[in-house]
Amino acid sequence: MNDKFLRIIILFILSGLLPTKAQPLKWLIPDFATVQYAGSIGWLSVGTGYDILKDRARLSVQYGYVPEPKGGPLHILSGSFVYEPFIIKPSTKMNINVLDTGIRFSYQFGEDFHFRWPGRYPEGYYWWKTALRAHLITETSITWKSPESNFIKATTGYIELNSNDLYLVSYFLNTKSLSPSDIIKIGAGIRFKL
Repeated sequence: MNDKFLRIIILFILSGLLPTKAQPLKWLIPDFATVQYAGSIGWLSVGTGYDILKDRARLSVQYGYVPEPKGGPLHILSGSFVYEPFIIKPSTKMNINVLDTGIRFSYQFGEDFHFRWPGRYPEGYYWWKTALRAHLITETSITWKSPESNFIKATTGYIELNSNDLYLVSYFLNTKSLSPSDIIKIGAGIRFKL
């Protein structure tokens, strides 16, 4: 992967952690930053994003990395949309999101990942792209609100379950050979509302 491109991605993600006083560009500053372990977007990933639809949904981008000892090196860029239909507020300082749902698209960089299969395969031989995956995701989370004077307004711990297009099609074509545990991936993370 191009080292310069990787640095640009990381700087974009980290920009969400920087405070700013510029009012005209305030809408550009992300609403949150995330750190996630596993979950189909890298062994470890970092990201940033925006709360939308009156804080009932999130748009985010994440960069994930898998180190060589864990099966890499792999570099993954993903974008997600997650809707938050059920929010329980047991106190003024805590929210529980029982089941958020969404979709994610991820792209794997590298010579072994392609949008088109090499010429040795006839057109249409494989329907999927090795570089691009579409994921269905669900998330359960607990959010703790910080005192108003803090830079970080809230901290959310979450568990995510997801599966991608290739896993789902493979499962439905091979239900006798595959189980749900073969196609569902788990991730855990922390989201900081800025």
